[in-house]
Amino acid sequence: VRRRCGSRCFEGVARGSMIGVAWTFAYGAEEIPGIPGKTRSLAMTMGRNCFGFASFLGVYSAVTCTAEKARRRDDAWNNFLGGAAAGAFAAVENPSLRAVVQTSLATGCVCASFFFLLKPRRKDDDVYT
Repeated sequence: VRRRCGSRCFEGVARGSMIGVAWTFAYGAEEIPGIPGKTRSLAMTMGRNCFGFASFLGVYSAVTCTAEKARRRDDAWNNFLGGAAAGAFAAVENPSLRAVVQTSLATGCVCASFFFLLKPRRKDDDVYT
């Protein structure tokens, strides 16, 4: 039984937020000298990290799920489309359209390759029910 796209998108946003918190404590805290007096900087860094990861995974989950529903198939193309959309969203601040397209295509390819590496192939998974 497949979950609705809204719940998959919400789960992506929630996971992205948790990853943002973990990333801040693992790597972002080094950027803030004298942490005890810099709680505002830490909170801003955490917010920026949470927003970045949450928006990336939210866009990825929403587009992947929508592609599955529209195509009625669960295959690597859905993950490619989700990754491409998330990559474009992540790179949208870059002024170079070429860089945005390259980031989008590269992210789509990585996401599609994860589909092959992590998802076991079964005959009944090919058709969306």
